[in-house]
Amino acid sequence: MDSMNRIKYFFWLCSGSSIRHLEECPSEGTKHAGVGATIFFTSVFAALAAFYALYTVFDSPWIAGVFGLLWGLMIFNLDRYIVSSMRKHKKQWKNIVQVLPRIALAILISVVKAKNLK
Repeated sequence: MDSMNRIKYFFWLCSGSSIRHLEECPSEGTKHAGVGATIFFTSVFAALAAFYALYTVFDSPWIAGVFGLLWGLMIFNLDRYIVSSMRKHKKQWKNIVQVLPRIALAILISVVKAKNLK
C-alpha cells in the first residue's frame, strides 16, 4: 500500500466509516476521507490549544502535554461519535436537529478557549 492510500485509510478510520463499504464503493472514499481529516485536525488543534492554555497556567510542559493530549483525544472521540451517528433525512428540519450536538460542542470549545484569552 502506498503512502497516499495509507493516509486515506487512516482518515477513513478517523471518520468512523465502514472500511469494507468504502472499498466496495470507491466513489465515496474521498468524501469520507475529508470527513476523517476534519475530525482529526479538529482534535489536533484542540490538543494544541489546550496545551498552550494549560502551559500558561501550570508552567509545566509535562502537565500541559498530558492534559492537552487527553483533551484532544476526548474531542476526537466526541466528534467522531457525533459525525458517525449522523444520517441523512428527507426532511430538512431533522437534518438540522441532528447537527445541533456538533454545533453545541463547537460553541462549548469556543467558550472554553475564549475564556483563556481574557
